[in-house]
Amino acid sequence: MWFLGIDIGTTHVKVVGVTAEGVELDPLRTRTPVTLVDGGTFHEGGEIWDCVRELVRAYARGPVRDAGGGALAGVAVGSFGQEESFPVDVRGTPLAGSRAWWERWPERTLSAVAVEHFDSVGHFRTSGMRFRDNQSPDRIARLRSDHPDVWARTHRWVDFGAFVTFRLSGRWALSSTQATHSQFFDLLTLEPDRASLDLVEIEAELFPEVVHPGTRIGALLPDALRGVPIADGAAVYVGGHDQVMAAYASSVHDGASAVDAVGTAEYVMLTSGTFPLDERLHAFGADVERGWMPDQYVLGWGLPTGKILQQLAERFVEGDFDRLMAALDSDLPSPSHVHLRVNDLHARADDLFHIEGIDERTPPDDIVRACVTDLSVQIRDTVRTMATIAEAPLDSIALTGSLFQRPELVRHRERLWNVPLRVSRLREAAAVGAAELARASHARATSTIGDRIA
Repeated sequence: MWFLGIDIGTTHVKVVGVTAEGVELDPLRTRTPVTLVDGGTFHEGGEIWDCVRELVRAYARGPVRDAGGGALAGVAVGSFGQEESFPVDVRGTPLAGSRAWWERWPERTLSAVAVEHFDSVGHFRTSGMRFRDNQSPDRIARLRSDHPDVWARTHRWVDFGAFVTFRLSGRWALSSTQATHSQFFDLLTLEPDRASLDLVEIEAELFPEVVHPGTRIGALLPDALRGVPIADGAAVYVGGHDQVMAAYASSVHDGASAVDAVGTAEYVMLTSGTFPLDERLHAFGADVERGWMPDQYVLGWGLPTGKILQQLAERFVEGDFDRLMAALDSDLPSPSHVHLRVNDLHARADDLFHIEGIDERTPPDDIVRACVTDLSVQIRDTVRTMATIAEAPLDSIALTGSLFQRPELVRHRERLWNVPLRVSRLREAAAVGAAELARASHARATSTIGDRIA
């Protein structure tokens, strides 16, 4: 018997199995399908569902069969943020694709009054989120304005995790870890925020029911994963935001309350109980979302670190990433006159960053070392501030993601951060977290049934 974790990421879809005894099976991944429309990149619900279904079938025929995993007993889904959502009709059929979260429209559809509301300190205290252009408020306003025929047939507004969960179980559910990303729900109560709904002229029923991670949402439909051996009573459990699933996996496997996940983007997460949503968190664009337990919160903050490193390599060291990493690993001091400043990602800046103090006498390797040092110091100082606000321990940080497979970057961070850093052994943290969540939920349900019988 085994449990399946699905991670729908912006670059890859990943699956991981965990046996009933807790043995992690080899992962499998494939590229996330995208559609190009008028130069824009879109994710399509139907295409991603077909991709997930075929990947799970291949996984059952390969790593699961090779390991003697047996029948599938439970599934949970992690996915990228609720910012990328799309409309479905009353039968759950997708009506439009979702423009990729990293792309921007040249103008906003949402009114200036609404933008001011969604980005205000007061609303941040309600939702835990600041306004970003590619979130549901502007996406919904744009859909209604540009495609009224589609809007007229829209029954629900759903993220990709909720959509795949629906295809697996036949029931709609919105993970509490995703709900507040829409900016239409109260972080503490998970109740709809009437003032925000009214500004966009929608009703709360546009969203599925909000449910905590680990909730059994229904039986696994027998035809959903045709060809995969299914155990009696196999169930679908609510997963959530991929970053929260990764934090859960790190908590289970690494005992970490602080996680730094880095790839194209870097996202630092601290788990905590309740704490004040103060102006400092709003000022540097933190996200506060619900965790995997009902009374738990995850404080997150991110920068496009991987993208910045890529652009630094292209600009200064002829695209040689190994050379950039070697420059970081040097004990030579960085030039004090060179500084990198990350641009305000809420200000619709065209460039991710700007650099001050460069002159023709400064060697390129010194420039990139100074820039990455400034970037790392900004992340360090922000994490320290977050930990102070949340009263969260910062005795060590678990590092996950592809860039932390580079020991040069880890050593560079260790010299600057003065906090024990532990590179996680998890290969697909979000998928592992979803699988572990399904396994733990199944165990609780089985134990409850046993207690009732006894």
